Amino acid sequence: MGYIFETEIEQIMNAVSARTIGEAETIRLRDLLAADLHPAIKAYFKARVRQLLQQERTTEVRSKKFPYSLPEVMRLQEQVDVLLVHYYSFGQHDFALMLDHAVHFQFNFLCRPQWTLLNFIFENQRRRPTSDIRRKLRYCVDYEYYAELIKRLIDDRGLAEIEYEEFKELLEKIDNEIVSRHSSVELALLTRPLLRFIESSLPVLPAKLADSKIPINAAVVFFEDKKLNDIKDRLETERDKNGVMEISLRELAVLIERVRTHNEEAEVDFPEGPADPAKGQVKPAETPSGAPSKAEPVIVSKAPVKIFSDFEEDEPITIAIPRQSDGTYGDLADTSILVNLHSLFSPSEEKTFIKKVFQKEELLFRESLDQLNKMTDWKEASQYLQQIFLTNEVDPFSEVAIMFTDKVQRRFQPGEAGKSTDL
Repeated sequence: MGYIFETEIEQIMNAVSARTIGEAETIRLRDLLAADLHPAIKAYFKARVRQLLQQERTTEVRSKKFPYSLPEVMRLQEQVDVLLVHYYSFGQHDFALMLDHAVHFQFNFLCRPQWTLLNFIFENQRRRPTSDIRRKLRYCVDYEYYAELIKRLIDDRGLAEIEYEEFKELLEKIDNEIVSRHSSVELALLTRPLLRFIESSLPVLPAKLADSKIPINAAVVFFEDKKLNDIKDRLETERDKNGVMEISLRELAVLIERVRTHNEEAEVDFPEGPADPAKGQVKPAETPSGAPSKAEPVIVSKAPVKIFSDFEEDEPITIAIPRQSDGTYGDLADTSILVNLHSLFSPSEEKTFIKKVFQKEELLFRESLDQLNKMTDWKEASQYLQQIFLTNEVDPFSEVAIMFTDKVQRRFQPGEAGKSTDL
């Protein structure tokens, strides 16, 4: 990686071992999946065990006289495979070896996702079957937008394989779009998955998200991977000249803002969310009698989401098949009549969004639309959407989040309100 993060990696490995196998001789995968571990560790172990089973299947000798291809047999085989995977047993040595691979892989992926995906998926090959790409994407649970957009490209184009250069270009386009649509605060928050991975081994977390820190070398690698060399260079200067070894998310956001604006006095308004998910409840603010009503926070008991977007572009990050953005809609408050959002959602759309965006809380869905209906400016509405995704831990680049954003945006976009969202 160019930098050694053995202290952080060792802490994570020790924490995982203590919460799982400990001093026991063996542990089953199902017990590991039930343990209090970071999802990335669970994903790696499960994907690797599935791969081991597939490899074993290829060496089986099967007589053609047995109808293995019958749908009924295949369905039963799938159920058997699920049981075999979940009851896979690790000894101490096998567990330690796979854990070492898992933590190093995930740390690499979280620090530099482009580089890791390219090397992990293609290795030394110039092209890869899309079936292999889909299988390897199972190892990666953070930065979900990569997997979603890659799979969408494969499906939309009906690809059987992808060449290295095409895949590399796609990853760069994804990152370029994300960077161009993010504020300095949001760019800093893009490192949140890495922060959560490191924090998964800590007994005590900072009280505020803004005060959470990552190794400055990890930030250097992260922004180098995104080709943001001005930010990378500034981080290296802070490290080499000022001896900074860790940087908080608030400090990182300020640094990014100063680099982007070339203004050394620039500051940012960083969200004061909790670092501890257990403290992630957001309650509605009371509006004084007679005061103008403003958007209230959504009532949830969830932690801040890993990343979020400002959603100020017409096409929020739909980039699997290249499309042109039609511009921003921050000035659409001048339109005379804005449609009631409740009228824009079909029953099936309501059901989908209530389930996948609002944690199956229909009341929250209705109240959120009521708040959005009070707004006449898309920029204000987009900020409220940030809060919804943030507090409900919804990936804003997931398909359902993009659909919901697009639906709300049509209230502020002339001539678009009557269109239906394809769910």
